Amino acid sequence: MKRDEKAAWRQKTIAELDRLLQEKQRQLVAARFQLAQGKLKDVHLPAKIRDQIAVIKSIMTEKRRENG
Repeated sequence: MKRDEKAAWRQKTIAELDRLLQEKQRQLVAARFQLAQGKLKDVHLPAKIRDQIAVIKSIMTEKRRENG
């Protein structure tokens, strides 16, 4: 994951991050199914998506604490 991507996420609102989180969770489910079926070429993709989800949740927590 690139710094630019994280910086862009930090600029978003909590609502936008929530939508992004839902999208990443859908991607994770799809990647897991593809991995189980043997159709996924990048076997590390589910782990990468999980890492992205963790970063998004961390940013959301930071924003909630800032806003009180």
